Parts: sequence; C-alpha cells; structure tokens
Amino acid sequence: MALALPALAVLALGLSGCATITREECQAEDWSSIGQRDGAEGHAPSRLESHARVCANFNIVPDVEAYRSGWDSGVLLYCTPQNGFATGRENDSYHGLCPAGVAGPFLEGREIGSRLGAAERRVASAESRLRNGESERDRLRRRMDELRDDRAISATERRDRIEEMRDRIDDLRWEMDQARFDLQQARAALPAAQAAAQRFFDRYATRG
Repeated sequence: MALALPALAVLALGLSGCATITREECQAEDWSSIGQRDGAEGHAPSRLESHARVCANFNIVPDVEAYRSGWDSGVLLYCTPQNGFATGRENDSYHGLCPAGVAGPFLEGREIGSRLGAAERRVASAESRLRNGESERDRLRRRMDELRDDRAISATERRDRIEEMRDRIDDLRWEMDQARFDLQQARAALPAAQAAAQRFFDRYATRG
C-alpha cells in the first residue's frame, strides 16, 4: 500500500522548480526503480517530495517505503571510490549522502579527483589567457597597420589611436608574461596530481 508523504512537505514545494519525473513514470508507479535511479545519480531522498508534487497532478501518491528501499541500493552505486574521484575532478557538489560504510573511500577519491581537476583547470585557464592575449595582440597589430594607411581620419587622430593600441599591446605583453609563468607553474604541479590519481586507481583496481 502506498504511503502518503506529509502534506506540508508536498505543499512546501509550491509551484516552483522543474519537473523531476514524467507523467508516464508517475503512472508506472515503479517507485523502487525511481528511488534507485535517484540514489545512483546522487540525489537526496528528499527528491521524492518533488516527484510527489508532479504526481499529485495525476492523483498518484508515491510509495515512500519502496522509493527509500530503491534509493538505499542506488546510493551505493553512487558512493564508489571511482565516482568520488569523478565528482571531485568535475567539482560537482556533494551533499553528504554516502553511508558510513562507504563514505571513506568515496571521499578519498573525491579529494584526489578534486586536486587533479583543480590542477587541470589551472593549466587550461593559463593556456586560455595566453591564447586570448596573443589573439588580441595580433588583432591590434593588424588594426595599427590598417590605420597607418587610413586617410579618412586626421593624422592626429590616427597617431592617438595607434598610441592607444601600443599602450594596450604593452599591457598585453605583461599579461601574457604572467600567463606564461602561471602556465609553467601549473604544468609543473600537474604530474604530482596525475600520479596520485594513478596510485588511487591502481589500489582500487586490485580490490575489484
């Protein structure tokens, strides 16, 4: 028999938020599978409240016990060391869902993944800054060449605009030097994070 959620829990959701479940899923009433999916995707069990709001439109009440049973099994699929690494690397949020028995390896993986992801993002950021600086510098140089041949403006205006571009190129030179330094530092730090990740995966591969 389906168990009703507390009315206030459903009403508290109001009219906001996106649908978390389809009409077909509501009507199928496979709450164990829905709970398992939510757990495996790292959603809190309170997500059922959002499902209940949607399904109420079709006069369907979730089976709380079946959902929670499915969620309890699904969250174990989420709380693996490897997924901890993946969520850390992508800087995904974590809401403390993992049970005590599996939380340790998950959080270890998350920490190692977080370090690698941060190192990779530092490299990517420095590379992007350097590329953008080079692109802007080259664009300004081309524009300066065009202005030198532009007789549609006065010599004074042409000189002033070229001087502004030279000043900007000087600024870009400093910015690109800083980006190169940051890139060198980031690349130097990356191998240690990669090695830690490899040791982590090697260790857990022997347990699988």
